[in-house]
Amino acid sequence: MRHILSGLLAVLFSATAIAQSNTATIMRSTIDTAVADGLAPGLSASLLLPDGTHIDHQAGSVDRRGTAPIEPETRFLSGSVGKTITALVAVQLAQDGVLDLDAPVEAWLSEHDWWPRLANHEGMTLRHLLNHSAGVPDYLEDIDFFLAGLTRGDRSFTPDDTIGFVAGDNAEGPLGRHFSYSDTDYILVGLVIEAATGEAFYDLAQRRVIAPLGLAQTEPLRGRDFARLADGHRRGWFGRSPTARDGRLRRNLDHEWTAGGWVTAPQDLATLYRALGAGGMFEAEGQTMRADYNPFEPGGSAGYGLGIYVRVTGEGSYRISHGGDFGGYRSAVLHDSATGLTLATQANSKDFEAPDFNFELWRAVSQ
Repeated sequence: MRHILSGLLAVLFSATAIAQSNTATIMRSTIDTAVADGLAPGLSASLLLPDGTHIDHQAGSVDRRGTAPIEPETRFLSGSVGKTITALVAVQLAQDGVLDLDAPVEAWLSEHDWWPRLANHEGMTLRHLLNHSAGVPDYLEDIDFFLAGLTRGDRSFTPDDTIGFVAGDNAEGPLGRHFSYSDTDYILVGLVIEAATGEAFYDLAQRRVIAPLGLAQTEPLRGRDFARLADGHRRGWFGRSPTARDGRLRRNLDHEWTAGGWVTAPQDLATLYRALGAGGMFEAEGQTMRADYNPFEPGGSAGYGLGIYVRVTGEGSYRISHGGDFGGYRSAVLHDSATGLTLATQANSKDFEAPDFNFELWRAVSQ
């Protein structure tokens, strides 16, 4: 009997090793082809298997000149994927009784000068802000913010500055009865969190999320200098123009803050999203974040939850995801409950359609 069991275990181990090898081959081929086709100077991806195994692959260069390769330790700006961290902290505080997702946020924000002029401020709750049904305009789309950015030099914009750009503008839709994506929503969430706790958001996130998950490559987007940061790129007059060089951002981008202000790597993003799924460290929070999503269509199976995009894929099964586009970097991450696979992709070019690529790569490796 012992010999039979040993043989069965050997067969299972061999089959698992072959499956992982095939998966790694698919990832290498897909990622190498994307870089060869010029979709981005460099690309990094991490697939987290249900048993905790990471299958990673990187291709291309940290810059458009090809002076250094993308490596496992290479980092990128997270962009809006970081909203998931903000929402997770808010949900944790709600579980602790510090915040109420459905109570008006006026108690925390009414002393700000812009509050009476903010669209839909009466009755606005944390849930409205977290699921983008608040109707607050996005400061990143505001012409005054754009013009101010041309002359600010190295000065950063404070949360009061960014919200002030859209205070007085019309609402994007009726409170709680629409979907309108807005970075301003999450800046407001950050202010609520800090007012309710008396603690800096980044310190809270470090203690409650980053450290417990061991996200060693993730740090706040503060200042301009970051170790192992790939050069970001935007489309310029003469091809791709760098937004960072040699680990230094060309501009101060602190204003992203709780709307996605992190420097990170795909391995950490995959770890974060796996933690929100069944059996993960933050399974309870993940259930809250996806349970009451704001549907894109009435009665639809897809929408925006609390800091995550949600798609119901079957009875009791779901897929959660997010993308990020900021500072010349693109990011995407998803976790699929049916397969147990979690996949994250980052690249150093604004032109790269990370969510589409990440989804197609997931489809390829999940066959």
